[in-house]
Amino acid sequence: MEPTKTKTDQEYLTLKKTYEKNRIMLGEDAKETLTSLEKLADYYDHVGAYDDAIELGEELLSKRVSLFGEDSETTIEIELRLAEYYAHRRDFPVAIRLAKKVYEQRVQKHGEQDPLTLNAGGILANIYSDAGMYKEAIDLGESVRSNREEALGADSHASIVSMDNLGAYYADAGDYEKAVICGKNALKRYSAIQDSPHVILACADRLSSYYSNLRRYDDAIAMEKEVLSIMRQMQGETHPDTITALNNLAAVYGKAHDYNHAVAFGLEAHEKAQEFYGETHLETLKAARNLAGYYKRAGRYRTAAMLDRKNLEKASVFYGDLAPETLAVEMSLADNLYMSGSAEEAVKVGEQLVSHLRESIGYTSPITLTAVSNLAKYYEAAGNEEETLSLRRYVYGKRVEVLGAEEKDTLLAGCELVSSMIKNGLIDSALDIGNLILTPVRKTFGRVNPNTLQLIQDLKEGLRIYDEKQKEKNTNGQ
Repeated sequence: MEPTKTKTDQEYLTLKKTYEKNRIMLGEDAKETLTSLEKLADYYDHVGAYDDAIELGEELLSKRVSLFGEDSETTIEIELRLAEYYAHRRDFPVAIRLAKKVYEQRVQKHGEQDPLTLNAGGILANIYSDAGMYKEAIDLGESVRSNREEALGADSHASIVSMDNLGAYYADAGDYEKAVICGKNALKRYSAIQDSPHVILACADRLSSYYSNLRRYDDAIAMEKEVLSIMRQMQGETHPDTITALNNLAAVYGKAHDYNHAVAFGLEAHEKAQEFYGETHLETLKAARNLAGYYKRAGRYRTAAMLDRKNLEKASVFYGDLAPETLAVEMSLADNLYMSGSAEEAVKVGEQLVSHLRESIGYTSPITLTAVSNLAKYYEAAGNEEETLSLRRYVYGKRVEVLGAEEKDTLLAGCELVSSMIKNGLIDSALDIGNLILTPVRKTFGRVNPNTLQLIQDLKEGLRIYDEKQKEKNTNGQ
């Protein structure tokens, strides 16, 4: 059975068809044509095709300037949108230049409390934060918040968004205490004006992350419970927003290492997702994957593997073997089989996963190499040291080639290779690689890190075996 065409594919075809139809029938400069081109650019941005989004954005900006002039609101809106496209592509100098130019010109001509000025300021603050310019983001974010509250009132949606964003800037800067203050304030105001459930959920999710970074899990749990209660009252028991709230609450319990409660709420979320979406919907599969993760962290590996196996069958049929959703479940299944002691089954699933990943994202993708490394671990548990060694040689070589000799993942691969070489009697090679990576391992992980200590232990064992062989050679020589 062929995998179903995704909603994203269908959306693109519809947008592209609408644009071409408007361009041919109404002309390139018609309002409807430009609007459909904007939607197509936004689509490209949404799916991560930033080069395409920027190309269309530049075209739109040129047309808007030609038709309406540089200072028209419609031109300025496109210029700000283009700045966001550049920011999403991580081209921050260009993004900042565009947004800053608009903001400063609007302040000069229309003042700080003009709605479009404030919109430009908010976008520029977001870009500053994404670029790591946290002081600039916080200073501008505070100015936008203050001006919006003065112009529109503290309980206007735009003012609350500014408070919410300010909390995110503080969090990006690592000041979670101030982030919590802003997040709590925003969530309280969103709830008071009965803003959309989606907005309330998003704000609550951010606030939960601030609490979690402060290890204030009790506060995070209490807040997520309150949001769940609000969703149940506003949307009903099986609405997507209620299901999201259940998933969020389960996730917080997971972060707090309370896996029994995580499983309980994760199970409820999965059951309600099945009821609302159906068994094969992406949201249902995500809920099932989350639930399998809670089972795994609770040490219930067999239950997690059983759930993964069912999800894999559904995902393979409805999304295809190479879809990201399917590959994520397959990876989880292999690891849960390994953790449950079913090494031979883990090897079978792991081999299939590696084959699928190589076909889907290539041989040297970090995800593919991680899967190969895991497969070596499964072979080791199954007692196949020869295959374990072969795979670890391969992974270490590719990590060095792709990432460099002293990158974290390369060093971990080197540690695993040294261990396998010693087990296979390749002492000289093990000592050569081990001595090569020992100093960077200490520097990267620390002297008392388990990886460092295990490498030292392996080197000591290698030296012991080497010394014994030398003594034996000397004895035989005499």
